[in-house]
Amino acid sequence: MKEKKTLKRTLCALTAAVLLCMTACGSTDSSADASSDSADSSSSAAGDSSQGEGGEKTSEYTRERLDIPVEEVTETRGDLDLSDVQNESSVPADFEAFSEAEDCKYSDSVKIIDKGVFGEFSGKGFAALGSEGDIVEFEVDFPETGAYDFHFMAACSSPSTNAVYVDGREAATFETQGKEFYDSAAEKVDIEKGKHKVGVISKDGGIAIDSITIKAAALVDLDQFKIDKTLSNPNASDETKRLYSFLCDVYGKYIISGQYSADNRGKDGPEFDEFMLKTGKYPAMMGLDLIEASPNRAEHGSSPGLIVETAKDWYDNNGIVTICWHWNHPSDDYIKGSSAWWEGFYTKNSNFSLAKALSGEDPAGYDYLIRDIDAIAMYLQELDDYHVPVLWRPLHEGGGDPKWNNPWFWWGSSGADAYKELWKLMYDRLTNYHHCNNLIWVWNGQNVDYYPGDEYVDIMGYDSYPEVHGDHSPQKGLWDYTKSTTQTKKIIAMTENGAIPDPDSCFTEGIRWAYFCTWNGEFILKDFQLGCEHNELDYIKKIMDHERVLTLDEMPNLKAWPIE
Repeated sequence: MKEKKTLKRTLCALTAAVLLCMTACGSTDSSADASSDSADSSSSAAGDSSQGEGGEKTSEYTRERLDIPVEEVTETRGDLDLSDVQNESSVPADFEAFSEAEDCKYSDSVKIIDKGVFGEFSGKGFAALGSEGDIVEFEVDFPETGAYDFHFMAACSSPSTNAVYVDGREAATFETQGKEFYDSAAEKVDIEKGKHKVGVISKDGGIAIDSITIKAAALVDLDQFKIDKTLSNPNASDETKRLYSFLCDVYGKYIISGQYSADNRGKDGPEFDEFMLKTGKYPAMMGLDLIEASPNRAEHGSSPGLIVETAKDWYDNNGIVTICWHWNHPSDDYIKGSSAWWEGFYTKNSNFSLAKALSGEDPAGYDYLIRDIDAIAMYLQELDDYHVPVLWRPLHEGGGDPKWNNPWFWWGSSGADAYKELWKLMYDRLTNYHHCNNLIWVWNGQNVDYYPGDEYVDIMGYDSYPEVHGDHSPQKGLWDYTKSTTQTKKIIAMTENGAIPDPDSCFTEGIRWAYFCTWNGEFILKDFQLGCEHNELDYIKKIMDHERVLTLDEMPNLKAWPIE
C-alpha cells in the first residue's frame, strides 16, 4: 500500500496536558425519542452502553448547548455568473473516422487473432495487445481543432487500463472490463487540426481491440449537475441549507479551490500563509482534522488546537469548512506489536476489530465507539451553536483502493458491511442524539460496496493521489467510478488530492469536480515554500487565477445565500 499522507504529528500538544475539560453536565439533548428508524438496529444500540437513571442516555462527553441567536439576512446570490457552461466546438458534428484493428499499423508483439475468444468480431479478426507498450495505430486527418470521442470495440480477460495514443504520446486513459467485445470509450480528447497518428497503447492487463471509431465529441451532459437540494438531515440548520444550496447552484459551473491546514492552524499555518504571500489569494475551502481529538490521543496529551475558532473565523469570512477525522483506535489495548500510539488509525498498527465491536464479541470495543463519537460531537456541537456549517467527512477511504481491495484504515478493514453499519451508527448518534444539524455528510469510502445509502450521504467524493507526480489530468476514471456508486444524482467532489486537476480539461471533458482540497505538507509545499513536484508554483498561480475556480475573495455571502 502506498501511504499517501505523512501525518507525522509531533507531540506539540503535550504541553496542553489539561485536555478537554469534559464534564458530565447533563446534556439537554438526551430525549428518549432520539433514535431513528432509518439507522436500523444500530440506531437503538447507540445509547445502550451508557444508560443513566430513568433510562436516559448519558455520556462522559456532554456539554450545554449555547443559545446564540441567528442574524437576520437579506437573501442574495451576489454577482456570481450562474449560467450553464457548455463547451463550444467547431468540429463537424458528422465527422467520423473508422478502422478495423487488424488493418492498423501495430507493434511486433501484437497478435492478430481470428478466433471468437471474446465473442463476435467485425472484419477479419482483432488485435491482441498483451504486453505493456503494445501499440495499434492509424492515421487520421482531423478537420478542426477540438474534442473528439474515441470508441474502441474492446475486451479483456481481466480489468485493464489503457491509453489513447496520439503522435507518440499518451493523450487519455480509459478502462476496459468486459470479457466480450463492447464499446469502451475515451471521450473528449483534445486534438489539433491536421493529420495525426492515433490509436491504442497497452498499459496494464492487456486488451483486445476489434475496431476503432473516432467521432466529434458529444456535448457535456449538463443535467448531471442539477442536484436535488434536499439534505439527508431534515432538521438541518438554515446555514447548512444555505451552504448546500450554494454548492448545488455552482456545481458544474465553478470548481471550488480548497486546501488542508496542517495542525488546524488555518491562516496562521504555512500552507495558507504561502498562498497569500505567493498568489495574493486564499483557497475558498479550508480542510481541518479532528485526529488529535480522538480520546486515545487525548489520553496522551494531544489536542486539536483552536479548531473551533479557526473554523468559525473562516466561515465568518465566507469560507467553506470541511473536517475529516483520522480516528485513532480507541485504546492502547489495541496497539499491534511495537506500533506507536499515534499510528493507531492505520490497519497495520491496530488490532481493533470493528466487526467484533459491532457484533457484541468485543463489548468494550463498542462502548469505545460510542465514547469516541460523543467526544467528537462536542466540537461539532459547538460549531453548530455558532451556526457554522461543516462538510463532515468521516470514515474516509474506508475501502482503500478498490483495485487492490486494501483498506488501510481500521474502520474499513472489517469489510463493507461493518463499515456501513458504523457509518449509520455515527450518523444516527450525531444527528438524532447529539442534534448536530450543521453537518453536510460527505462520503468517500473509495469503494462502491462501502456506500451506506443515499439517505445517509449528501456529497460523494474520491481522494486522488496520482502515481505520476504532476499528473493534472481530470481523473476521469475516478469520476466515473464514484458516479457509478448510485443512480441518484449527487454532488461529486475531489475530497483530497495530491496533484490538482487542470480546470480547462475538467470543463472540456465534463469532469467537473465540485471542489478539490489539496492535502497539506509535501503535496503543496517544498522547503516550506509554495510549489512542489505535485503542484508547481506557476501551475498553482494558474489555478488561483482561473475564471472557473473560486477563491476566497470571490466567494459570496454564504450566510445570505438563498435556501431555495
